[in-house]
Amino acid sequence: MPGIDPTIAVHNITLNPDSKPVKQKLRKMHPRIALLVKEELQRLLSVSFILPIDYPQWISNIVPVTKATGGLRICTDFRDLNLACPKDDFPLPSIDQLVDLTAGHEMLSLMDGFSGYNQILVAPADQHKTTFITPWGTFCYRVMPFGLKNAGATYQRAMTYIFHDIMHTILEDYVDDLLGKSKHRSEHLDVLTIIFDRLLQYSVRLQPKKCVFGVLSGKLLGFIVSLRGIEVDPSKVKAILEMPPPKNLKQLRSLQGKLQSIRRFISQLSDRCQPFHHLLKKDIAFQWSEECHQAFEALKSYLLQPPVLIPPQDDRPFYLYLSATDHAIGAMLAHRDSAHREQAVYYISHTLVDYETRYTHVEKLCLALSFVATKL
Repeated sequence: MPGIDPTIAVHNITLNPDSKPVKQKLRKMHPRIALLVKEELQRLLSVSFILPIDYPQWISNIVPVTKATGGLRICTDFRDLNLACPKDDFPLPSIDQLVDLTAGHEMLSLMDGFSGYNQILVAPADQHKTTFITPWGTFCYRVMPFGLKNAGATYQRAMTYIFHDIMHTILEDYVDDLLGKSKHRSEHLDVLTIIFDRLLQYSVRLQPKKCVFGVLSGKLLGFIVSLRGIEVDPSKVKAILEMPPPKNLKQLRSLQGKLQSIRRFISQLSDRCQPFHHLLKKDIAFQWSEECHQAFEALKSYLLQPPVLIPPQDDRPFYLYLSATDHAIGAMLAHRDSAHREQAVYYISHTLVDYETRYTHVEKLCLALSFVATKL
């Protein structure tokens, strides 16, 4: 499959100077799975994604993943190789900023790269480092596979190079997720023409089954965006509403993770979750109290009608409201509409550590202001 020009992007695998190659031994595999692996290897060889290799220095195992269609996807366990690689510090875009920049547009088109990472070649000198072992031999990747430590940074660097002059105007990009946007429906074909011309110019391919064009709203990085504003993904709310009360620390951490993913929608989240916090301390026996139960049910009630947020608008005044309790600080950033009704832009909160709980109320409000200034 033709990919992105190597003069634009190629994946280099840089190793720490003191690293030593690791050769993983072949893991046992069920014969039925082994036959499916063979079938997938033949497909990858036919499209020149992989090559057979002898006497490699690095060897990783595969993790076969069964697809819903009955086929099999080969993932590679690159943990040893990744430990030997320094981090590529090329930045990924801020998800909150991309969502804010997208909401408020009348028409959207959401696009997904076809085998996104596989459109970028691995530097020939580094291909042997991606070697993986199977019952059918050892193979290495010609194209950038999923699972490599810095693959996301390499892909983002390529997309930034290709689309830099139209980012934050008619296009937003997060790794292999592309979104075209227009303030008015009548402009959208022109937007798509510019984007498609750029895709053709640099041989970037899309996955048609995962693309949606000319819609009024769409899911972007876990949020629902539209002209109306930013809404929480209903599936995330449903997952919390259907959760039973946590019975152990693992389940409580799972609940916290789900709440954190939608934290910008929840007013005073840290204060609402305060009854849970003592259960996270070391050497504390897990006991789900009545106070915890009431806090959990109150969160569920709140999420039955989560707010619709609006994106920040530079031409309108901002209003910042601060709050402080015994255990937490919080804030709401808002605009006011033409009828002077407040419209929330963002909710943010923070659980106070021990010494912060001893601040005066005014000091806590000052801390809240400082916290908001550094986090928003």
